Amino acid sequence: MRYAILSDVHGYHEKLAAVLDDAHSRGATQIISLGDVGGDRCLALLRRAGARAVFGNYEVSGWRRLKPEHRAWVHGWPPILAGDRFLGVHAVPWWPAGLGTVADFGAWLDVSGRSWRDLFPYLTEDEDYLWQALAELERAEKAILFHGHTHQQIVWQWGPAGRLRRLRGTEVQVKADHRYVVGVGSVGLPDDGGRVAYTIYDGAAGQIELVRLL
Repeated sequence: MRYAILSDVHGYHEKLAAVLDDAHSRGATQIISLGDVGGDRCLALLRRAGARAVFGNYEVSGWRRLKPEHRAWVHGWPPILAGDRFLGVHAVPWWPAGLGTVADFGAWLDVSGRSWRDLFPYLTEDEDYLWQALAELERAEKAILFHGHTHQQIVWQWGPAGRLRRLRGTEVQVKADHRYVVGVGSVGLPDDGGRVAYTIYDGAAGQIELVRLL
């Protein structure tokens, strides 16, 4: 399987269309959206593309304002996807027990009085979050965590020697016995250079490519 993994469209319909066209030209066979899509027009594009998706904080706060067909679709999204050696989430792969839908997350926020950042923290804010994410990968027996939310393309690698380091460049060969935390970037509002960003993952070849457009 060759995946195009995108996040944080935030309603930018034309940018999403450009990403989907580019992903098709690169041979992507499955589109995965990691949340914060932003509205009915973009959701319609993703549905036509046969995308799989997890929800983000924008879906939690706004899913009831969508058209009925999109509302039902988003309500069925999980907070995490498990794929070919990877997990996909919007922000982080942990949250309070018993929460599984956008409605559950919203109800927890209403009852607890806590901030949405307690459910959707930024992996760029604290190195402890990165270590916790790596621990979740170990528990799930997966090699890669793909996430959005930060609006940045960043790849972190952990090896058997216990070193956590940030990788540079646009291509990563996944190594045996290593773990990776990959920020896929933002389609609509990139916060690391202004260019539309998404990620290609080739499961058979074990390759990750960070893509920039426009």
